[in-house]
Order: sequence, then structure tokens, then C-alpha cells
Amino acid sequence: MNPEQLRHTVKTKWLDYYQENRHWIVRLALWSTYRGQRRPTSSFILGVLSVLEPRLVDALPVIVELSNDPDRVISALGLNFNPDDELARQESPPLLTPESRLLPPKPFVSNRAEEHAENAKEAAQRRTESSSY
Repeated sequence: MNPEQLRHTVKTKWLDYYQENRHWIVRLALWSTYRGQRRPTSSFILGVLSVLEPRLVDALPVIVELSNDPDRVISALGLNFNPDDELARQESPPLLTPESRLLPPKPFVSNRAEEHAENAKEAAQRRTESSSY
């Protein structure tokens, strides 16, 4: 069993489950904070995932032998995040797509000439306005 693949799978399943059931999960007020991240309690997340991901059930005995702290288990699975924040991050498109990063940078063109021309126009306009008085 590939640990990274398991982390990805449980994260995806957890977020899908949370999104579908958020309306009642939020009302249960079963939130905790671990290492600065607000999220549902570790026991709740582990209970949900033990039903959703059969491979996790096989791995949990080994994981619990290494650490019986549910918060550390959740952290090791890569699930120590606020699911609302994570869902919002996934819904918003990235600022730069991989394709846009491959484009060459725009050449630097000084706009000082434009600035000087604009300043000259403004100065001429002020002279015209002041001479008309």
C-alpha cells in the first residue's frame, strides 16, 4: 500500500463526505483545533473514514501501534486542515495555470516617454487655462 496514494484517497473521500453532509456536521459542533487548524474531531474523521475507505481499516492497527493519539494519526494522514477552507481553495481557480507559466515573460518597455508626453500635455493645458484668465 502506497502511503501517498492512501493520503490522497482518504483526503478526497473525507472532503466529498464533508461537503455532502456539512449541513448536519456543522450543527453537531464537534470541532477541535490541533496545531492551529480548526476541523472536526479526529475521532469523528477516523470513524467516517473507517467506513469510507476499506484500506484504512487494514492500515489502522499498524498506525495505532505507532501512535495512539488520534490527532497525530489525522495529521499523519494529511487531514489536519479546515475542510471548509480546503473546499473553498479547490473551488477557486488557480491564479496561474501551468500553461501560463510556460509563456516567455513580457519584454520590459519603459513607459517614461509616455509619462513625459502626458506631463507635457498637462503643463500645456495649465498654461492655456492660466493665460485665458
